[in-house]
Amino acid sequence: MIETERKKLYGKDEKYLSIGITKGGIPRTSVWVPWEDTVHAFNMRTPSVYISPEDLNDKEIMGKISTYKVIGCYIWESLQDYSFLACFKDLQDISINNGETLQNLDFLSELYECSMLYLRSAKLKDLDIIADVKKKSKNVFGALRCIGLDDCEIEDVSVFEKEKMHFSEFLVWKPEGSNESSKWSAVSASKFRYYEFRKRK
Repeated sequence: MIETERKKLYGKDEKYLSIGITKGGIPRTSVWVPWEDTVHAFNMRTPSVYISPEDLNDKEIMGKISTYKVIGCYIWESLQDYSFLACFKDLQDISINNGETLQNLDFLSELYECSMLYLRSAKLKDLDIIADVKKKSKNVFGALRCIGLDDCEIEDVSVFEKEKMHFSEFLVWKPEGSNESSKWSAVSASKFRYYEFRKRK
């Protein structure tokens, strides 16, 4: 953890914390906002402290982080293990920007306060756990209200036909020529968008 970020972590007086995970724990100068509705964009948390993937194995750093209520986590580095997210029960916003190694979404199973989930480049068997979390959440506005799937490969999306659930925003981005719009037709959302983009060579 670089010294400037360590000072931030150990010098914070507030009880809430948002963390960014980048190579070397270097702070980013900008954070992309995927949500289209202004209210959802304003609900994003910008990282207040940055750590590196290696810091996730540092008991001292993680012990200090756990003394806060972690409400946002923004991950730009590909990780081998995402299970640590399950420890932060107050998470409201999760963004995984390089999810090539993501095997499942089991970390969501008890994150009933989480309202926004953005995934990029993830390859998953299904999204069934989203329905489970929405059912069990007692959040007055409901859990996982905003879902963004950017260049993700989801094998089975039949859960949207089987389960009755509604989203505020559900956004899907796929490479040009994917022709998957019909695959997502069962999604119920106040704002559903399916986009295809041209990949850079």
